[in-house]
Amino acid sequence: MKSMRALVVIGCWLLIASCSPYRIVRNQADASASWSSYQTFAFVDTNRIEATPRDTYQAAMEQIKQAVTAELKRRGYQQTSDNPDLLVNLGAVVKEKTQTRQTTIYEAPIYVGQRRYSWRSQEVPVGTYQEGTVNLHVVDAQKNALIWDAAVSSVLNRKSVTPQQIGEAVSKVFQKFPGKQV
Repeated sequence: MKSMRALVVIGCWLLIASCSPYRIVRNQADASASWSSYQTFAFVDTNRIEATPRDTYQAAMEQIKQAVTAELKRRGYQQTSDNPDLLVNLGAVVKEKTQTRQTTIYEAPIYVGQRRYSWRSQEVPVGTYQEGTVNLHVVDAQKNALIWDAAVSSVLNRKSVTPQQIGEAVSKVFQKFPGKQV
């Protein structure tokens, strides 16, 4: 009996540990890409964008670049600014979302009157939250063709996103990386 209880507790902990706050939104790879021939990478120059993003966005993008650089270097790719094999384009979006819940019949008003009364279940807003999505595009620089399109999403806390959280999210998306594996 004690061993059965221990197995249930271990199973619950494994289930909790396997849950991740990061969700892979998109993971599409070009099957015809020859990943073994790629050796170097560089980031797409975004300094030419006319609208200057806020400092917090630029700081977050730098942290994302560092995390992507670390993942690619772990896989044997070298960062270069001179004729890279791969170009990496990054983007981040934060959206305000509304959390809702479904109403139940127990919340219906007490009604006395006409026979054609009807009640319908509704979505009721209960709060708002922010969801952040990081988009990652890897392009074959010679062919100028997209070879990997991935995105990871997570609910953001009200404070700020830490470099550790960014690293975990990037690591999660790189688990599905079609190129060299660790």
